[in-house]
Amino acid sequence: MKGKFMRTIIVAKAQRRYYAVSLLTISAMLVSLFTLNACSEKNPPDAQFETRLKALEAGAPGVGTIMSGVQLHFAKLYFAGKAQNWSLAEFELHEVEENLDRAAALRPEEYGTNLVGLNDAFRQTQLAALKTAAQNKDWNAFQSAYTEAIWTCNGCHEETNRPFIIITVPTIPPVPNQQWEPPTPSSEK
Repeated sequence: MKGKFMRTIIVAKAQRRYYAVSLLTISAMLVSLFTLNACSEKNPPDAQFETRLKALEAGAPGVGTIMSGVQLHFAKLYFAGKAQNWSLAEFELHEVEENLDRAAALRPEEYGTNLVGLNDAFRQTQLAALKTAAQNKDWNAFQSAYTEAIWTCNGCHEETNRPFIIITVPTIPPVPNQQWEPPTPSSEK
């Protein structure tokens, strides 16, 4: 058990470090793009800039890496809802949305599929239903919306040539060191 716990901590730290580096890379890429845009009216981009842009794009995280973050937060969302910790559920839902937005921004199209459109549709339907259920503190509606979201996730995986990625309702918490139940008044201090 201790080895599994330590692996979880090491993976979580590595994932945070990877996301921090990815965000710095993306920030540098955006600064470069804004600089180019300001100068491009008179001077077309040169080969050095194109090379640099391609290097930055190559260093950006792939959809699979970002979706691993979605999967983690989506599983945490389930256990927060099951424990009726609605504040945590709303937080985890926001994390899912952020990661999906990041995937769509970095890879607007994947294997001929419009990820921006899929993301928008998913947010407006399944994620909206999850948010409403969490805000209403309604476990039954939450559970139903969660199951529908899983079906949609698996449909997206098929659409993007990854039918072998099949998401299910989690049976064990994704991390062993988190309390799922809402904090008690004495633990909030």
